[in-house]
Order: sequence, then structure tokens, then C-alpha cells
Amino acid sequence: MDKIMGKISNIKNEPKIQIAIFAVIFAVLVIVSYVVVGIPIVPVCAIAILEALLAALLNKVPLWIHGLVIIAQIVAGIICGKLIFMVLMAIVYVCAMVLLYFRTKE
Repeated sequence: MDKIMGKISNIKNEPKIQIAIFAVIFAVLVIVSYVVVGIPIVPVCAIAILEALLAALLNKVPLWIHGLVIIAQIVAGIICGKLIFMVLMAIVYVCAMVLLYFRTKE
């Protein structure tokens, strides 16, 4: 258990590794959204970038507001009939929040 915690603490201290992990997750979710849902790649990338931007803009708000944003995204996906796509974009939002939490934690 100590070995695992040591590796996690090393990852928390390496900004390049954090950004690389986020970039890989971002790219995988964009590709899955494009292939599975069938939405053209430009809107998928635009919405994914907007999700990351939204997470950056709401970085210092309380956690419950982030929960409301995620719920609103999923409800919008249900209304538009693209639930899978909006769940994937909510995952992008959560990953961006986690990255920003570790980057701005003092």
C-alpha cells in the first residue's frame, strides 16, 4: 500500500505527467464521441474544449456547483437525445476539474 501511495504522490508533483494524462483522456473521449455517437469531429472538439474552459473558469467555486453543472450537462444530453455524448463530455469536465485541483492546490 505504501508503494502505491508513493507513486500517487509522485504523480501529483509532476505537472507534465498530469497534463499528459489529461491530454490522453481528452483525446480518447473525443475519438470515442466521434466514432460511437457519430457527431462530426469539429463540434466534438469544440464542445470538449469548452468543457475544459468551463472547468477552468469555475475552478474556485464550491464543489456542489460543479455537481449542478454536471447534472445540467446530462439533462441537456437527455433532452437532445445525445446522452452518451454528454456523459463523455461530463467526464472531460471532471478530468479538467481534477487536473486544476492538483495544479492550483496550495
